Amino acid sequence: MKKVTMCGYRCDLCKAFASNIKINDEREKLSDIWNKYYDLDIPTEKIFCDGCRCSKNNAKRIDMNCPVRECVINKCIDHCGECNDFPCATFNERKGLSFQEAKEKLGPNFCIDEYNNYLLAYDNLTRLGLSMSKEK
Repeated sequence: MKKVTMCGYRCDLCKAFASNIKINDEREKLSDIWNKYYDLDIPTEKIFCDGCRCSKNNAKRIDMNCPVRECVINKCIDHCGECNDFPCATFNERKGLSFQEAKEKLGPNFCIDEYNNYLLAYDNLTRLGLSMSKEK
């Protein structure tokens, strides 16, 4: 089942999502991939997310101060794609790489399987952009 975050990521595809970690912990590889594609250096043990829609008081998220989450909640919308300002600077702080962008960034070191298994979850502009064009 698709589980879309406020910025358009897909929890069900994300290797950092709590229920996915319980099934198959791939955080070590995910940490390497995030470093390779996003220049993020997040230690494996800090990669754990209950999701931005989790309402538990002790919910854990990769970014506990995510500006997109705060913005979506304040605007009383479901996700960025519903906003009249989409895509905006706040969204762009959490914009993931599209297939083409990832391919361009890594050049000959790009791996389709790596993208599909570890980065597709974060291609939020494509995902929300497509859902918006279908609604119009």
